[in-house]
Amino acid sequence: MGQKAVLISILTVVCSAILAQDGSTNELILTNNDFEDRYASYSPDGKQILFESKRNGKWGIYLMDDRGNGERKLTMNANDNRRPSWHPNGKKVLFESFRDGRNGLYTLNIKSGKEKPIIKGGKGLEFIFAMYSPNGKKIAVSTKENENKSNIVLLGNKGRLVEWLTKNEYRNLYPKWSTNGKEIVFFSRKDTDNIDDEIYRINLETGQEIRLTNWPRHNFCPLVVK
Repeated sequence: MGQKAVLISILTVVCSAILAQDGSTNELILTNNDFEDRYASYSPDGKQILFESKRNGKWGIYLMDDRGNGERKLTMNANDNRRPSWHPNGKKVLFESFRDGRNGLYTLNIKSGKEKPIIKGGKGLEFIFAMYSPNGKKIAVSTKENENKSNIVLLGNKGRLVEWLTKNEYRNLYPKWSTNGKEIVFFSRKDTDNIDDEIYRINLETGQEIRLTNWPRHNFCPLVVK
């Protein structure tokens, strides 16, 4: 498979389960270009898709409808803007932006285009893979120190530190909320001496953490569907 074919197929993940009348599934390519299009997610009402794209040498945040039409760029600044996720009300998005030599979190109002900083990265610290809780009151995010060390924290929706969910010397990434807001899944190398990633679940009420996978291969990017 050529490089172009790889790039234009990235976004098929979010819409590859269109059910045909005969019970089969058909893939629908939503983007068709020579750029990298990644990290797609449906809006809360399912009518729009948010994604990141590297065009003109910079990452930007884009929006299109659920069939790939009406594509438009949301971020207009000259920085790398990455990994967007929806606020539960569907009116704004949360994303990472590299500004002033730091990677921090920002929100963008879809209607007005106005951006607001949530928390700016510190020296040697980046905020990545951020996601609102189902009620919009908290943000789960990984704090990256280097390629081998990152931990997961909870922030208030205005950037105040609420709680460290993990605090170790290994890689803990990609926190995703359960639909009831009581649990978070993520992947980590804390029990594998930083060799491979395994998937974990943590109960936010009890603090109980459970390892869900035990396989000597990388296990990435869990999503909770219950």
